[in-house]
Amino acid sequence: MFEEAANEETVETGWGNVASYDGAPAVIDTLLRLDAEATYTKTELSDEAGVPLKTLYLDGTLAHLVEIGVLEKHEVEGDEALFGVATETDVFRAAAAFDEAVSARLAEKE
Repeated sequence: MFEEAANEETVETGWGNVASYDGAPAVIDTLLRLDAEATYTKTELSDEAGVPLKTLYLDGTLAHLVEIGVLEKHEVEGDEALFGVATETDVFRAAAAFDEAVSARLAEKE
């Protein structure tokens, strides 16, 4: 029963959508801690998140994170694309609020 629900319905939810990309949770966690004024290469994001670049590239994680609004892609003519943190989106703000709420809850338990 739970497997069927996970396979059919979770991609329809925000959490399921993010979870469908193996490296996405680690990248989002990293984006919450990076300098929002800086830009980063795919390799830098991979290194910071601890997710192999091959994983981010092959499954389209970074493109998907741009699509949902936690990452901005900056095209640089003739150079590798750079990425920045999309701090002004509702999705990024929700991720930051969730991070803060969980941190506060865990601090209460200590």
